[in-house]
Amino acid sequence: MDYYVFPTQVSAQGCIDYINSTPWFPITGKINGVPAPESQKTTSWCNEPSIMISGEFAVPRIPTNILDSLGVTQEDRDAFIAAFGQDIRDLDNTAFPTIEEE
Repeated sequence: MDYYVFPTQVSAQGCIDYINSTPWFPITGKINGVPAPESQKTTSWCNEPSIMISGEFAVPRIPTNILDSLGVTQEDRDAFIAAFGQDIRDLDNTAFPTIEEE
């Protein structure tokens, strides 16, 4: 999965705050392809970045198909990448610490 990667938690949180403040949210879900406004809505992309084993911070990248369904323009996508997309990586579970169950 692709992630935006940042050297600090503050910069990663800035990315999340920007995404969550866009007019893309809340997202109304669909049932069998039909909008379901009475269903629970997605109100944010995520709340906090994930810390990586490297000490960097990662924010999941919004998939293109979701951006398409929300009508996000190419101009908005380009501006977002210019502001937050300097380090995009395909990461798997090995990039993140394992949480041990007690």
